[in-house]
Amino acid sequence: MMRILTNEQMRLADKRTIEGGVSGAELMRRAGEAIAQSAPFEGKRTYIICGKGNNGGDGYSLAVILLSRGCGVTVFYTDEPKGDGAVFAEQYKSMGGVELPAQECDFKCDIAVDCLFGTGFHGRAEGIYAEMIDKINDSGAFVVSADIPSGLNGDNGRGEKCVNADITVAIQSAKLGHYLGKGKDVCGKLIIKDIGIDCGDMGALAVDDKFCARLFPPRKNNSNKGSYGRCAVIGGSKNYPGAIKLADMGLAALQSGCGLCTVVAPDFLIPALSSAVVENTLFPLSDNGRSIRYEKKEIDELAGMMKCIAIGPGIGGDYAEIGKMIKDLAERDIKLIIDADGLNCLSKDISILYRHTADILLTPHPMEMARLAKTTLDQVLDDPLGTATNFAKKYGVKILLKGSATIITDGEEVYLMKDGGPYLAKGGSGDVLTGVITGIAARGCSLVESAAAGAYICAIAGRRVSEYAGEYGTLPSQVAREIKRITDEFYK
Repeated sequence: MMRILTNEQMRLADKRTIEGGVSGAELMRRAGEAIAQSAPFEGKRTYIICGKGNNGGDGYSLAVILLSRGCGVTVFYTDEPKGDGAVFAEQYKSMGGVELPAQECDFKCDIAVDCLFGTGFHGRAEGIYAEMIDKINDSGAFVVSADIPSGLNGDNGRGEKCVNADITVAIQSAKLGHYLGKGKDVCGKLIIKDIGIDCGDMGALAVDDKFCARLFPPRKNNSNKGSYGRCAVIGGSKNYPGAIKLADMGLAALQSGCGLCTVVAPDFLIPALSSAVVENTLFPLSDNGRSIRYEKKEIDELAGMMKCIAIGPGIGGDYAEIGKMIKDLAERDIKLIIDADGLNCLSKDISILYRHTADILLTPHPMEMARLAKTTLDQVLDDPLGTATNFAKKYGVKILLKGSATIITDGEEVYLMKDGGPYLAKGGSGDVLTGVITGIAARGCSLVESAAAGAYICAIAGRRVSEYAGEYGTLPSQVAREIKRITDEFYK
């Protein structure tokens, strides 16, 4: 599986490689070569925009390589090169290469190579750097970014002003910022080039087909529904009846291979659910006319039958009753997935997590994560990985933090699901995701693996549906029905 690194992990990998005997200048030469291999520079007029630091040095290294191959190349610099970059700058000039101040760049080129900032950039691009970013974006040239689009934060994908690249050549490894925040929108095609940096086992694991296939072995002929686990999804209220959403959740759980899924809802919703829920069984709970009312004997009966229970979608705002139910479930020997309104309830009484015995997965989006962690949305977006891992470690839970890329962690191991897209940005998509995770976990898979695989399966299913329904027209119910095709392919 591919690993995706933070800025600090990449810095440590660079340091370890250099201490192992590979010089910084040699790594810079390899980086230039990697970029040269990634775009059709021959016969094109190329401008390389170099900033300070190693990213600018990579640009000078590229310039030396292109000039030696007879390509038309000009370097425009914002700062005098230093360190290893200065060595390549001198070599470039000794070969007759043209070097001019960035302010003199007319951008009358075919290819503009962005080497202003590297992955360590944070804050806001200002002055000449902001000016050059704007000019690169307005140039009409084919834009190649070295390692990461300048102005984009390599840890979180945030950036008020950054280059919009056609391709980004990631040196050695993809970084979190390539996928988080606006990374996918500005990186263009991401090309990852191995230049021999020793990254060891650092970084988040990228979820892929091979990872998921382990969780979907061929089913045995000598088996029955009890062989594949039972699960329940609890949701619905007067204001959020969501019969179709609950039906989609149940369908997604079954499509993920569990033996039996039960949809659990307040008693007054059962007539509406009866027509929508076809493949699943129904379990009514007492209600107060608006939402579920907690009755211990009902939860005893329900939990006694289930390996995994999901609670939250559409369950409404009667948090006193819901809190009692979540607390009860959290103190049982089950797998418990808390989503949507369940997370809102939990954020009002986080003490529920203090003494839990259940194996718990929380599935927040960034705002829900901020409420749970008692922090701000900006702080979550600035450090989504740190926020998720620290919370998981503190409370002994698993976290699936949604976003343009999804972070899954137990506080130690980290998975990144990088393959989502805008076709999933629709009410009900999260319910389908919860259903898939619940169905996988009910079969005996760990919650972390179930969450990682569930996020990936929904992303791929959504992408396939969007190919015929369009990004605007993709429906969660279509995604739920596509899941069976995805999972079947894992063992063929």
